[in-house]
Amino acid sequence: RAARPAARRLGLCFHVGSQCLDPAAYEGALALAGMVIEQAGVPVEVVDVGGGFPVSYPDVVPPPLGDYIAAVARGAGHLPPGVRLWCEPGRALVAPGESLVVQVLLRRGDSLYVNDGIYGALSDAGPPSFRFPARLLRREPSCAALRGFALYGPTCDSADRMNGPFLLPADIAEGDWIEIGQIGAYGRALRTGFNGFDRFVTVEVRDRPLLETPGYAEEAAEKVA
Repeated sequence: RAARPAARRLGLCFHVGSQCLDPAAYEGALALAGMVIEQAGVPVEVVDVGGGFPVSYPDVVPPPLGDYIAAVARGAGHLPPGVRLWCEPGRALVAPGESLVVQVLLRRGDSLYVNDGIYGALSDAGPPSFRFPARLLRREPSCAALRGFALYGPTCDSADRMNGPFLLPADIAEGDWIEIGQIGAYGRALRTGFNGFDRFVTVEVRDRPLLETPGYAEEAAEKVA
Protein backbone atom coordinates (compact mmCIF):
# COMPACT_ATOMS: atom_id res chain seq x y z
CA ARG A 1 0.00 0.00 0.00
CA ALA A 2 2.83 2.39 0.84
CA ALA A 3 4.71 1.55 -2.37
CA ARG A 4 1.74 1.84 -4.72
CA PRO A 5 1.60 5.66 -4.99
CA ALA A 6 5.33 5.81 -5.80
CA ALA A 7 5.57 2.81 -8.13
CA ARG A 8 5.13 2.94 -11.88
CA ARG A 9 4.87 -0.86 -11.71
CA LEU A 10 4.31 -2.73 -8.47
CA GLY A 11 5.40 -6.31 -8.00
CA LEU A 12 5.27 -9.12 -5.50
CA CYS A 13 7.88 -11.90 -5.33
CA PHE A 14 8.52 -15.12 -3.46
CA HIS A 15 10.97 -18.03 -3.50
CA VAL A 16 9.93 -21.61 -2.73
CA GLY A 17 13.54 -22.74 -2.18
CA SER A 18 16.45 -23.63 -4.40
CA GLN A 19 16.40 -27.10 -6.00
CA CYS A 20 12.70 -27.50 -5.17
CA LEU A 21 11.57 -31.02 -6.09
CA ASP A 22 7.84 -30.41 -5.54
CA PRO A 23 6.13 -28.57 -8.43
CA ALA A 24 3.01 -28.07 -6.28
CA ALA A 25 4.99 -25.65 -4.09
CA TYR A 26 4.66 -23.01 -6.80
CA GLU A 27 0.89 -23.40 -7.01
CA GLY A 28 0.57 -23.02 -3.24
CA ALA A 29 2.83 -19.97 -3.17
CA LEU A 30 0.85 -18.30 -5.96
CA ALA A 31 -2.35 -18.90 -4.01
CA LEU A 32 -0.78 -17.10 -1.03
CA ALA A 33 0.38 -14.29 -3.32
CA GLY A 34 -3.19 -13.91 -4.56
CA MET A 35 -4.43 -13.62 -0.95
CA VAL A 36 -1.81 -10.95 -0.20
CA ILE A 37 -2.83 -8.91 -3.24
CA GLU A 38 -6.51 -9.19 -2.33
CA GLN A 39 -5.91 -8.15 1.27
CA ALA A 40 -3.67 -5.26 0.23
CA GLY A 41 -6.46 -3.88 -1.95
CA VAL A 42 -4.12 -2.21 -4.46
CA PRO A 43 -3.35 -3.18 -8.07
CA VAL A 44 -0.23 -5.28 -8.69
CA GLU A 45 1.24 -5.55 -12.18
CA VAL A 46 3.84 -8.31 -11.68
CA VAL A 47 4.26 -11.46 -9.61
CA ASP A 48 7.76 -12.97 -9.65
CA VAL A 49 7.65 -16.71 -8.90
CA GLY A 50 11.39 -16.69 -8.13
CA GLY A 51 13.67 -19.56 -8.95
CA GLY A 52 14.21 -22.95 -7.40
CA PHE A 53 13.73 -24.92 -10.63
CA PRO A 54 15.91 -28.02 -10.10
CA VAL A 55 18.52 -29.93 -12.07
CA SER A 56 19.94 -33.43 -11.87
CA TYR A 57 22.60 -34.38 -9.33
CA PRO A 58 23.88 -37.86 -8.53
CA ASP A 59 20.87 -39.89 -7.32
CA VAL A 60 18.53 -36.94 -7.98
CA VAL A 61 16.40 -36.71 -11.12
CA PRO A 62 13.86 -33.88 -10.79
CA PRO A 63 10.31 -33.95 -12.16
CA PRO A 64 9.98 -32.73 -15.77
CA LEU A 65 10.13 -28.98 -16.27
CA GLY A 66 6.64 -29.17 -17.78
CA ASP A 67 5.26 -30.18 -14.36
CA TYR A 68 6.56 -26.91 -12.90
CA ILE A 69 5.19 -24.85 -15.78
CA ALA A 70 1.79 -26.51 -15.33
CA ALA A 71 1.81 -25.82 -11.57
CA VAL A 72 2.65 -22.15 -12.18
CA ALA A 73 -0.14 -21.94 -14.76
CA ARG A 74 -2.65 -23.39 -12.29
CA GLY A 75 -1.42 -21.07 -9.55
CA ALA A 76 -1.81 -18.05 -11.82
CA GLY A 77 -5.56 -18.65 -11.60
CA HIS A 78 -5.39 -17.28 -8.04
CA LEU A 79 -4.11 -13.90 -9.26
CA PRO A 80 -6.16 -10.94 -10.49
CA PRO A 81 -6.59 -10.68 -14.27
CA GLY A 82 -3.76 -8.98 -16.16
CA VAL A 83 -0.97 -9.71 -13.66
CA ARG A 84 2.24 -10.54 -15.51
CA LEU A 85 4.39 -13.47 -14.35
CA TRP A 86 8.16 -13.29 -14.07
CA CYS A 87 10.61 -16.00 -13.03
CA GLU A 88 14.31 -16.41 -12.25
CA PRO A 89 15.31 -19.87 -13.55
CA GLY A 90 18.82 -19.62 -12.09
CA ARG A 91 20.12 -23.08 -11.23
CA ALA A 92 18.08 -24.80 -13.95
CA LEU A 93 19.85 -22.73 -16.61
CA VAL A 94 23.40 -22.44 -15.35
CA ALA A 95 24.25 -25.35 -13.03
CA PRO A 96 25.58 -27.61 -15.83
CA GLY A 97 27.51 -24.74 -17.40
CA GLU A 98 30.53 -24.78 -15.10
CA SER A 99 32.87 -27.35 -13.59
CA LEU A 100 35.65 -27.06 -11.05
CA VAL A 101 39.00 -28.80 -11.49
CA VAL A 102 40.89 -29.50 -8.26
CA GLN A 103 44.11 -31.33 -7.45
CA VAL A 104 44.55 -34.02 -4.80
CA LEU A 105 47.13 -32.73 -2.34
CA LEU A 106 46.93 -35.69 0.05
CA ARG A 107 45.03 -38.96 0.41
CA ARG A 108 44.23 -40.63 3.73
CA GLY A 109 42.05 -43.68 3.22
CA ASP A 110 38.71 -42.52 1.84
CA SER A 111 39.54 -38.83 2.44
CA LEU A 112 41.04 -36.61 -0.25
CA TYR A 113 42.56 -33.23 0.60
CA VAL A 114 42.14 -30.87 -2.35
CA ASN A 115 42.94 -27.25 -3.21
CA ASP A 116 39.38 -25.87 -3.04
CA GLY A 117 36.50 -26.29 -0.63
CA ILE A 118 33.37 -24.85 0.96
CA TYR A 119 34.88 -21.35 1.15
CA GLY A 120 35.65 -21.58 -2.55
CA ALA A 121 33.45 -23.01 -5.27
CA LEU A 122 32.11 -25.96 -3.26
CA SER A 123 29.91 -24.22 -0.69
CA ASP A 124 26.88 -26.33 -1.64
CA ALA A 125 28.89 -29.49 -0.97
CA GLY A 126 29.35 -28.42 2.65
CA PRO A 127 26.39 -28.01 5.04
CA PRO A 128 23.77 -28.12 2.23
CA SER A 129 25.19 -31.60 1.47
CA PHE A 130 24.72 -31.44 -2.29
CA ARG A 131 26.30 -34.37 -4.13
CA PHE A 132 28.16 -33.46 -7.29
CA PRO A 133 29.26 -35.58 -10.25
CA ALA A 134 33.01 -36.05 -10.37
CA ARG A 135 35.57 -37.72 -12.60
CA LEU A 136 39.27 -38.38 -12.51
CA LEU A 137 41.33 -36.48 -15.09
CA ARG A 138 44.29 -38.55 -16.27
CA ARG A 139 45.99 -39.07 -19.60
CA GLU A 140 45.40 -42.81 -19.18
CA PRO A 141 41.92 -43.75 -17.88
CA SER A 142 41.79 -45.70 -14.64
CA CYS A 143 40.39 -49.25 -14.67
CA ALA A 144 39.86 -49.29 -10.89
CA ALA A 145 36.36 -49.66 -9.44
CA LEU A 146 34.59 -46.52 -8.25
CA ARG A 147 34.70 -45.73 -4.56
CA GLY A 148 33.06 -43.04 -2.41
CA PHE A 149 35.39 -40.32 -1.10
CA ALA A 150 34.99 -37.33 1.20
CA LEU A 151 36.86 -34.15 0.31
CA TYR A 152 38.61 -31.68 2.57
CA GLY A 153 39.44 -28.13 1.52
CA PRO A 154 42.71 -26.25 2.02
CA THR A 155 41.71 -23.68 4.65
CA CYS A 156 42.59 -25.60 7.85
CA ASP A 157 39.03 -24.97 9.08
CA SER A 158 37.38 -28.10 10.47
CA ALA A 159 34.15 -27.09 8.70
CA ASP A 160 35.90 -27.27 5.32
CA ARG A 161 34.67 -30.81 4.71
CA MET A 162 32.51 -32.15 1.87
CA ASN A 163 31.07 -35.56 2.72
CA GLY A 164 29.85 -36.34 -0.79
CA PRO A 165 30.41 -39.16 -1.39
CA PHE A 166 32.33 -38.29 -4.55
CA LEU A 167 32.53 -41.41 -6.70
CA LEU A 168 36.06 -41.75 -8.05
CA PRO A 169 38.41 -44.60 -9.02
CA ALA A 170 39.78 -46.44 -5.99
CA ASP A 171 43.38 -45.89 -7.15
CA ILE A 172 43.18 -42.08 -7.07
CA ALA A 173 46.38 -40.66 -5.62
CA GLU A 174 48.20 -37.49 -4.60
CA GLY A 175 48.80 -35.28 -7.63
CA ASP A 176 45.73 -36.46 -9.54
CA TRP A 177 43.19 -33.98 -10.88
CA ILE A 178 39.42 -34.17 -10.41
CA GLU A 179 36.66 -32.47 -12.37
CA ILE A 180 33.58 -31.66 -10.27
CA GLY A 181 30.50 -30.75 -12.32
CA GLN A 182 27.18 -28.94 -11.83
CA ILE A 183 28.64 -25.99 -9.89
CA GLY A 184 27.50 -23.23 -12.25
CA ALA A 185 24.65 -22.10 -10.01
CA TYR A 186 26.47 -20.89 -6.89
CA GLY A 187 30.06 -22.05 -7.20
CA ARG A 188 31.44 -18.75 -8.43
CA ALA A 189 28.91 -16.49 -6.69
CA LEU A 190 29.63 -17.77 -3.17
CA ARG A 191 33.39 -18.28 -3.34
CA THR A 192 35.44 -16.19 -0.90
CA GLY A 193 39.07 -15.43 -0.15
CA PHE A 194 38.92 -17.01 3.31
CA ASN A 195 42.43 -17.61 4.71
CA GLY A 196 43.91 -16.35 1.46
CA PHE A 197 42.76 -19.23 -0.73
CA ASP A 198 41.18 -17.22 -3.52
CA ARG A 199 43.31 -17.86 -6.62
CA PHE A 200 41.76 -19.63 -9.57
CA VAL A 201 41.92 -19.62 -13.36
CA THR A 202 38.86 -19.55 -15.61
CA VAL A 203 39.05 -21.50 -18.87
CA GLU A 204 36.31 -21.73 -21.50
CA VAL A 205 35.71 -25.23 -22.87
CA ARG A 206 33.17 -26.76 -25.25
CA ASP A 207 32.63 -30.27 -23.89
CA ARG A 208 29.30 -31.52 -22.59
CA PRO A 209 28.42 -31.16 -18.88
CA LEU A 210 29.27 -34.07 -16.60
CA LEU A 211 25.58 -34.52 -15.83
CA GLU A 212 22.59 -33.21 -17.72
CA THR A 213 18.95 -33.03 -16.72
CA PRO A 214 17.08 -35.09 -19.33
CA GLY A 215 15.08 -32.93 -21.71
CA TYR A 216 15.59 -29.69 -19.76
CA ALA A 217 17.57 -27.78 -22.35
CA GLU A 218 15.22 -28.70 -25.19
CA GLU A 219 12.07 -28.17 -23.12
CA ALA A 220 13.25 -24.82 -21.76
CA ALA A 221 14.10 -23.58 -25.24
CA GLU A 222 10.67 -24.63 -26.49
CA LYS A 223 8.88 -22.89 -23.58
CA VAL A 224 10.85 -19.67 -24.09
CA ALA A 225 10.11 -19.72 -27.83
